[in-house]
Amino acid sequence: MSNRREYLPVNWMQGMSVSSSHFIATENSLLEHFLQTVSTLQQPFQYGLLPQKDGRKSVELKVTGHGEYTKVHLLSYFGVTLGGYLILIDKKEQDEGISCTCPVNGDSLEEEWDIVLSVSPYDRCPCGVPDVQEMPPRYPNVEPSYKLSLFPRKSGNYGGYDVFSVVVGVLRKIDTNYVLDGNYIPPALSMSSHPDLHKYTDDFTLRIRTIDSALHKIVEKALEQTDRTSVADSILLLCKELMRMTSSIFFDWRNAYFMSPYRIVVLLVNFASTVQCGLKFLSRKEKEEMLKYFHEWNGIAPATFEQMLDEVTNKRYNHSRINESMVSVGGAIEALEELLVSLSRLEFIGQHKESIVISERQIQDTSSNGRNWTLVD
Repeated sequence: MSNRREYLPVNWMQGMSVSSSHFIATENSLLEHFLQTVSTLQQPFQYGLLPQKDGRKSVELKVTGHGEYTKVHLLSYFGVTLGGYLILIDKKEQDEGISCTCPVNGDSLEEEWDIVLSVSPYDRCPCGVPDVQEMPPRYPNVEPSYKLSLFPRKSGNYGGYDVFSVVVGVLRKIDTNYVLDGNYIPPALSMSSHPDLHKYTDDFTLRIRTIDSALHKIVEKALEQTDRTSVADSILLLCKELMRMTSSIFFDWRNAYFMSPYRIVVLLVNFASTVQCGLKFLSRKEKEEMLKYFHEWNGIAPATFEQMLDEVTNKRYNHSRINESMVSVGGAIEALEELLVSLSRLEFIGQHKESIVISERQIQDTSSNGRNWTLVD
């Protein structure tokens, strides 16, 4: 938002001629001052859908018509823009809501569009039910003007719209039909603002608990081993680093539903960056040895494992593409969980698959011999 004031306060004077324009100018001045103050205090990713209340959806869209007559309708939206303007739209009873026409099939090769809601805070659109006994007749209230637009996702905009615009959905073209992308998560204030974000929080919480439990088991087993191998020592070092990290986010994560998606991504990326940091504490030989050992239990090649960590830690967060970040960090957390759970189930840290297979064969042979002896007897 601009640091310059466009609407200055009215210089009220005793005995001056007063008209409605003076009151409108005062409203605009106060509104501008308020919006500039709020936007100054806002973090870059602190905008979007409000937390859901009473099971009510924070955003509702629908598509009507077919072909060139297809329209997108915004029936409701409860959120705040990056510029600090609170939007409370509920037009479900009107059925039409705020709408825009879809691109004509023959004129566009795009397959996906951002559905963008824009608000003009200083426009005054009369609304309400007029009082027939009041003279002159007038609408009792005003509201800002809203506009729904479609912007191609391939245009390279990446959700960078003005401070009074926000992405509310994504439209896709499949053959000649237009459909809403059901997997899209609009910009949101917190993890309780959208059902999918709530599910992500539930899933991540379970995975973090599993990881924490596996770490404790691995460390306990490794410390009890008197003849630890170099691989076991390396794993012990890495798990200690991860345990420090999980303990540092414990309190924050208890309030995960109230945190922003950006903050959640930051906390989860810490898992990947902690593993990277732990690998740097090892010599090149120790690192290669441990990554090969990981490959033995998770099936992920060392180079692929490191590449996954790099992609997660270096991926840029986009508040208009929340799901991309959630999928990225979710994949890394899942891979780490599977690895640590596998290691925690071993008889001792550093145990190889070959020894387990040989042991199982020996048990089978012994059992087989035992059964033969019994039958002969």
